[in-house]
Amino acid sequence: MKKVRARNKKWALPFINAHKDIVINSIDDPSFFHSPLYLEIGTGKGGFILNMPLLVKGHYLGIEKDSSILAIAARKAFESNNKEVKFLWGDFDKLFPLIEKLRFDGIYLNFSDPWPKLKHHKRRLTYGPRLSNIASLLNKGGLIYIKTDNADLFSFTIEEAKKIDLEIVSKDDNYQLNELDVETEYEKSFREMGVSIHRLILRKKENN
Repeated sequence: MKKVRARNKKWALPFINAHKDIVINSIDDPSFFHSPLYLEIGTGKGGFILNMPLLVKGHYLGIEKDSSILAIAARKAFESNNKEVKFLWGDFDKLFPLIEKLRFDGIYLNFSDPWPKLKHHKRRLTYGPRLSNIASLLNKGGLIYIKTDNADLFSFTIEEAKKIDLEIVSKDDNYQLNELDVETEYEKSFREMGVSIHRLILRKKENN
């Protein structure tokens, strides 16, 4: 299912600009950027990333390109005084040079845009060259966790992972939530509609 863009919120940009400690422009804070460190690409309204530190201790960085959606997540972090989560505003490809020297113990791709048209498949977050960049951010032993409701995107991602020699740790066509995972807003809606959730876990092979 294609994600629906949020309506433009007039308060979003002023809020983002006023809270540079939450929506950051640089990664030069050593007190935050150290292991255990986790990344979510496409953080949405923050339901996942803001609750993950309660289950898996560490610091979390969220990337979101929609300013109105990001502002909702950032406001939640501000109102809950969440110090374990920070955000970057922008597209992953454009932000990659900024974060490419960071290493994450886990990377989460939750319900990414499936870009269903064949001519748009290169825009998918799990398109081979992009997925390779994502994998390069992993610490040794780190994992990429992918959840989607889209069976075609799931199959596509498996094939792209094979092309770039990533190891498939597990794949599940009817994933049931486990105790170390947070249900996203999309995931909750899909489950209520009876839609199957597909989950894939990847890692770099030992020789990579």
